[in-house]
Amino acid sequence: MKSKQSGFTLVEIAIVLVIVGLLLGGVLKGQELITSGKAKALYADKSAIQTAYNTYNDRFRAIPGDDLTASARFSGQACGVAGQGTSSAVTLGLTCLNGDGSNTLTNIGQGTKLTAASAAAITSGATNEAFKFWQHLRAAQLIKTEGSGTGEAFMQPINAGGGWTAINSVFIYEGQAPSTLYFTQYGVPGNIASAVDGANDDGFSNRGGIRAISNGTAVRPNTDTVGTPYPAAAQAVSMNLL
Repeated sequence: MKSKQSGFTLVEIAIVLVIVGLLLGGVLKGQELITSGKAKALYADKSAIQTAYNTYNDRFRAIPGDDLTASARFSGQACGVAGQGTSSAVTLGLTCLNGDGSNTLTNIGQGTKLTAASAAAITSGATNEAFKFWQHLRAAQLIKTEGSGTGEAFMQPINAGGGWTAINSVFIYEGQAPSTLYFTQYGVPGNIASAVDGANDDGFSNRGGIRAISNGTAVRPNTDTVGTPYPAAAQAVSMNLL
């Protein structure tokens, strides 16, 4: 007597494969949307900083960070540790630190990430207009505050890629077009950096208006015959601000 064997029919297997395919497609599409969303947020940061800079300049006829009379312009509370003032504020955090009024920003250590509750943040912020830039904008309530730690007034804003934002007045990567200020997003995952460049420039890390570090080395745009795609590693993505 023959035994009856049970199993899936071809139709059932086909249905399962279709369902699995749809699920995988949904996951991949979801990841694509997340990457695209973060890329748009990173580029939107540039517009937000441009607007804040121009508003400050129009309102006070001074450059944030370079403002020679910031300490007189803003109250101690506005210039506090987190740009809002707290009872735990240290001495330097209670006063907006003046720039030198030279109509440009010093850029020493523009790629340095400052951390809250760090003595180095206070020291660097006090001596570097690239960090005072953030204190002045926060005091004018033109950008948001990230937290409430010591030195927070000078800290660079956190970007959508999980890294930080820096500002400086000299080009970081060879071949960048002349600009009054450069805007750089540090610690951006390669796929998001590529999406930012692809949506707003030419998609290559070594060409166009958006540039990056490729494999840890500042690339030389306009001399390479072949465009360099973005590697998977986190990037520093730089673009002209003004």
